[in-house]
Amino acid sequence: MGQGSITITHAGEHGPRLLLVEPYLTDSHLALAQGLMDHVPARWSLVSLPGRFFRWRLRGAASLLAWEAAELLAQPWDGMLCSSMLNLAELRGLVPSLATTPCLAYFHENQLDYPAPGQADERQKRRDLFLAFTNLTTAQCAELVLFNSSFHRGQFMSAARRLLQRLPDAQPRGLVSRIKLRSRVLPVPLAVPDPALLERRERFGPLRIVWNHRWEHDKGPEDFFAALARLAQQGADFQVAVLGRRFARWPRVFDRAAQDLGERLVQLGWVEDRAQYWEWLAWGDVVVSTAVQEYQGLAVAEAVWAGCRPLVPNAVVYPELYPGHCRYRAGGLVEALADLAADPRAAREENWRELVQGLTWQALGDAWRQAIEEVSGV
Repeated sequence: MGQGSITITHAGEHGPRLLLVEPYLTDSHLALAQGLMDHVPARWSLVSLPGRFFRWRLRGAASLLAWEAAELLAQPWDGMLCSSMLNLAELRGLVPSLATTPCLAYFHENQLDYPAPGQADERQKRRDLFLAFTNLTTAQCAELVLFNSSFHRGQFMSAARRLLQRLPDAQPRGLVSRIKLRSRVLPVPLAVPDPALLERRERFGPLRIVWNHRWEHDKGPEDFFAALARLAQQGADFQVAVLGRRFARWPRVFDRAAQDLGERLVQLGWVEDRAQYWEWLAWGDVVVSTAVQEYQGLAVAEAVWAGCRPLVPNAVVYPELYPGHCRYRAGGLVEALADLAADPRAAREENWRELVQGLTWQALGDAWRQAIEEVSGV
């Protein structure tokens, strides 16, 4: 049921009555919402807004939802889940009955560490302090706070302390410690297809490179395309598929990709059909990340499950997830790709899927069910 830009989705016929509030329903937010409704038995009601205009979502979603979805929100609930894109404290104030509904807040990302250094001027960063405080108060009033990686949890706590130290007075002492006690790590699980549908036959020919991230600056596309340009200048033999979602604005380096790479570029743009998307991932030999800000790396994990060798920075979340021989040092991407292009068998002869088997719903479903049971008490 749609109300303006609000969409309400019901799923499940048995179990606790759970309210899921997602003001930014796209990418990992969409994957988690759909996965919960598919894998956690409950009577779900999802109230969501499209995944765009993230600053406005954080500022305005609570007011909009309290007004236009008032009847749904005021119903009795056993528990509630929301993402960090919701101002939870504000919504609870606007819908008093939710103040006594226990809530699990999930942090896919946070605004305390965003924008990344160099991506915004000081004026914008000062304006965005409101977004950081929104995340902080959401964590403050949730009964359980989940992060998608230990790296993210640590970054959030450190950034929260720095943020509070900037206050001129009346700093809430002990707040970060209390939030930390109510927090834990639980990744967004991978929703994977039947392995039989992604059979990888023996392959020959040039190295196949996949880049399947959002078309945004924090994913480092300029570094990726610069590395490919260097490879091409060296005469390396490779093919590349560039996937990932494009938003209203995107780095202009993508506009030059077809001209710069020529026949080496075999795919450019988002593949909406999930079956075809998985086919492209299974096509690849290596999935590359050039991200400068990454808290879980769901796109990389999907490609690894499909059979790609991960080639990721020795930074952000990746040391938590992948062994050293899958990580490249700062400035070392061209060399790492050149070695693989010279001998693609190094990417083709191992079972890389084993690296992410523990990130599927089959592996994490019980932990998610336990977390929700803990919050709802049912």
